[in-house]
Amino acid sequence: MQDLKSSTTMALLSLLAIGFCETSAPRGLAGKPHGGAAPFHVDVLDANGTSVAGDSGHAAGAHSINREYKPGDRIEVTGSQRMSVHLDEKMPECLLYLADSAQGKFSYEVPHGRAEQQTGSAYAPESFAGSSHTVTVRPLNEQEKTGYRNLAVNPCDVLKPEEGPGQAYPHSSTNSYSRNLYDFAARNAIDGVSQNGHHGVWPYQSWGPGLRLDLWWKLDFGRPVDLDKIRLMVRADFPHDSYWKSAVVEFSDGSLVPIQITNSAEFQEFSFPKRQVSWFRIHDLVPEDPARWCAFIEVEAWGHDLP
Repeated sequence: MQDLKSSTTMALLSLLAIGFCETSAPRGLAGKPHGGAAPFHVDVLDANGTSVAGDSGHAAGAHSINREYKPGDRIEVTGSQRMSVHLDEKMPECLLYLADSAQGKFSYEVPHGRAEQQTGSAYAPESFAGSSHTVTVRPLNEQEKTGYRNLAVNPCDVLKPEEGPGQAYPHSSTNSYSRNLYDFAARNAIDGVSQNGHHGVWPYQSWGPGLRLDLWWKLDFGRPVDLDKIRLMVRADFPHDSYWKSAVVEFSDGSLVPIQITNSAEFQEFSFPKRQVSWFRIHDLVPEDPARWCAFIEVEAWGHDLP
């Protein structure tokens, strides 16, 4: 009888030990570490795709990068499908939603150059400078997940084909930006910077298309969201600029909202009954003067993200 009790006790202890090991063992990036916190990893790859700096820690928070960024460097952040990423102290935070194809990884090429034709011209001159950097990543909080906010803003938006592999949202696109200059790319209308009254390099970057009558600008959320308001700021570098006096907002549910735009330098607000959509497109843009440039400094989309 004593041997039977000893055997039973040993078996129970073995089962407890196995359970403890399973819950305490570290997990890979695709899982969650003990305690339920989202795992995060920050890495820097050079132009050849070789890892040259990074932080092996899997915790949310600040990750140190001790390297002077070079042309072609990419920052890769691995985490969850929805996360906040702060790439540089001169940039705002980016609340990202990653496509399923991204598998929790966000890749961002560090912008370089300050002249109008170079990528860095649409960013603060001090951005990504020096040899010591901090990349901060964290899960979204409850307000960011479900609260009423501008769902369009994304300073981390990059020039990538729609539905490209590893796409991060919100993502903007267009059929035209003037002379293919980064100062006038679609992403400038959702970078959170709303300095007006001039055009060109930071802080006056804008979506500035060519002199065309078939223009469109699109914002893709990558998933369904609830929207009830759009706010627009036209670029007001008058008399260099004109402005679009009317346009149509087309939503992914097939609905259309015609809008009338003025030459105000302030945000112009357009409210509508709430609708659940995954993208909207602004088209049928009618310029007040077709011979002069028109541009949007910023486009905002207000509503609620869905759980």
